[in-house]
Amino acid sequence: MNLRSMFDFTSAMTRLIFHITDVTTDFEHIEPDRVMIAYNQCRSAGINGVYASCQPLRFEGGARTKVFRGRLFEMPTIVQDGVEMMYILYFMLPRFTNLDFETKLTTVFHEVYHMSPKFNGDIRRFKGKNYAHGHSRKVYNERMKALMEDYLTKPGSEELTSFLRFSFHDLTAKYGGVVGTSVRPPRPQPVSIEVTR
Repeated sequence: MNLRSMFDFTSAMTRLIFHITDVTTDFEHIEPDRVMIAYNQCRSAGINGVYASCQPLRFEGGARTKVFRGRLFEMPTIVQDGVEMMYILYFMLPRFTNLDFETKLTTVFHEVYHMSPKFNGDIRRFKGKNYAHGHSRKVYNERMKALMEDYLTKPGSEELTSFLRFSFHDLTAKYGGVVGTSVRPPRPQPVSIEVTR
C-alpha cells in the first residue's frame, strides 16, 4: 500500500485551520503553527457520539502546573517540528468524516473557538457554571454556524473545504485510504514534590 497516494487528513485539516484563522477576525489571536491536528479512531462509523475535541495543553490561566489533592501536577510539553504546541485538535474518524458538510465545518469552528482569547494553552472560559460553552450551548452553536457561513464567502474557502464534502468511504475509494497523525491525549503528570499547606 502506497501511503503517499493516500489521503492525508492531518495535512488537509492543517491547511484549512491556517486559512480559517487567517481570514476570521474572531481567530486572529490564534497561532495555527502551535496547534497540532490529530485523529482518534472510533469503533463506530455512525454519526452518534463525539465528533471532535480541543485538548488544551495548559491548566487554567495558562499555568503549566496545578496542585490537586496536595500534589503538584504538570502538563507534558508537546513539540512538533521544533515548535511547542499549545493545543491539540482531535477529530474522531471515521465518524467526523461521515457528517454532512455544514456540520463538519461548523464543528471545526466549534473546536477552534474553544481556544483561549489569550492563546495561552487554556480553553476559552465563559462566566458561570457552564464555562466551556456559556449559558446556552444553542447560542454557542448558532454563533459557530454564523462564523462558518461567513467563512464560506472568503476567497479560497471552497478549495480548502472540498475534502469535507467526502465521506470516509468516498475518501478511501478515491485515494485508497486515509492517513493522519495519531497522538495519545496527554495527561497531567505528577511532579516529585510534595505540596504542603
